[in-house]
Amino acid sequence: MVLGTVPLAAQAADPTPGPTVYADPNSPTGYTGHFVYHNPDATSVRFVADIVLRNWADLADPTVYQPSQYQPGLMRGGGGYDVQMTNVGNGYWEVDVPLAAGANQYWFYVDNNTNHWVADPANSPIFAPDGITGTARRAFNKVFVPYDAEKQNFEPLAARQIELPREDSAKGAWSYVEVPGLPPLGGTIPRTIGVYLPPDYDPDRAEPYKTIYMQHGGGQDQSDWMNMGNVPVIMDNLLDDGTTEPAVVITTNTNSLGPVGNQAVLGDAYPNLRNVVIPFVEANYNVSADAIDRAFAGLSAGSAVTQNLIRDDADQFGYYGPWSGGASVPASTPDLLYPYIHFGGGAWDFGLPNPNSVANLDNVGFIENTTVAGAHDFNAWNQLFSIWARDYLWHPEAFIQDEIGQLKDSVAATSLNAGNRNALTVKLEQALKLVTNGDSTGALEVLDGYVTQVSEFQAAGKVTAEQATGLTTLAGQITSNLSHWLE
Repeated sequence: MVLGTVPLAAQAADPTPGPTVYADPNSPTGYTGHFVYHNPDATSVRFVADIVLRNWADLADPTVYQPSQYQPGLMRGGGGYDVQMTNVGNGYWEVDVPLAAGANQYWFYVDNNTNHWVADPANSPIFAPDGITGTARRAFNKVFVPYDAEKQNFEPLAARQIELPREDSAKGAWSYVEVPGLPPLGGTIPRTIGVYLPPDYDPDRAEPYKTIYMQHGGGQDQSDWMNMGNVPVIMDNLLDDGTTEPAVVITTNTNSLGPVGNQAVLGDAYPNLRNVVIPFVEANYNVSADAIDRAFAGLSAGSAVTQNLIRDDADQFGYYGPWSGGASVPASTPDLLYPYIHFGGGAWDFGLPNPNSVANLDNVGFIENTTVAGAHDFNAWNQLFSIWARDYLWHPEAFIQDEIGQLKDSVAATSLNAGNRNALTVKLEQALKLVTNGDSTGALEVLDGYVTQVSEFQAAGKVTAEQATGLTTLAGQITSNLSHWLE
């Protein structure tokens, strides 16, 4: 994670292992990553990174671009860049590659063993003591790259600066914490969760913190969201910007959560999450025990966990983020009307949720869907976490505004006179404004007035029964949703 802004000095006889990013006028992005790996026993080393590019500015362009071909409009998402490193002697291997803004992930294949994603020993992730080991683990190292406004010159790429550490901002702290009650790994190794505490975390704060649970994908564990997933850095920066609320972030290991349960029986999925992890977190940290103040998201296999939780007990969490795992939640899921669900994936992601499936779910719940530049990789997932934490978490209005918009369109389509249409429209706008300001009680009063007025218009023959139903059904769904979280 070394970051420099000046060209490398002449290499010494033995170069310094690890990555160095330096400003480079000859790079198409303005920056070059110089990577040094030391392994005297290796006969070959391949540098691999998810940095191949696709055209985010023109999704119809099928071209897969190499890092050296960067031009504005391209974003990472084309897959793995795989190149032999140069043996410079004494067991040192080197490679240089242009890199664009944000957290870039890379790893090594030693002696052409593609089953073992080798971590950079000079820049290794901090792995959980009870995590995946050996060839079972996909070791993602990260290196931070600045944004060059002139050469990179693409707003979606500029937005990835949220992933870069800031020298002068307040920093939260994270670590792995043992959780008594979880079955030890192999019967002897205590199980842990990753815990991020926001800057200036106060165990005695009068208002308990909200909690975000993050679930990893296949070949990963509770380490990945804290490392390559970049959650601590992103949270620090969003808090520095004032665009999210301070929250405790928990990363869990799927293998310690217990069985997925019988989908025909509600409330039995992942019993160790429900009965051990959540009670442990709420007993040991100053966090709210209200479901609306809890969020759960996961990538790929973690999306499956997230969607299983929704099917099993939809309002156990107020907010969900199933990413890069399709959209398999049945529309008949009990209580689907209550949680706020944010589907997402990368544009070139084989796990990208089907938009029609998500739209069908949105008919019976409050669902949003976001597609970002990326494939089935952390290029997509870092962005999705940033967007979710900034624009959706703790913002019910972000999920309700579409329904309010549909109701306004329905009002506009009636034959009511301008004054009557305006009276209904103003009420809908006021209800959304009150939800935005955290006043759900006030919003419910306004919505009740809206429904009453529609009934009066129907009684006076100004709208038909069918029109009245169209004007009130969604309003009733919003009312049920907001009322649920006030109970």
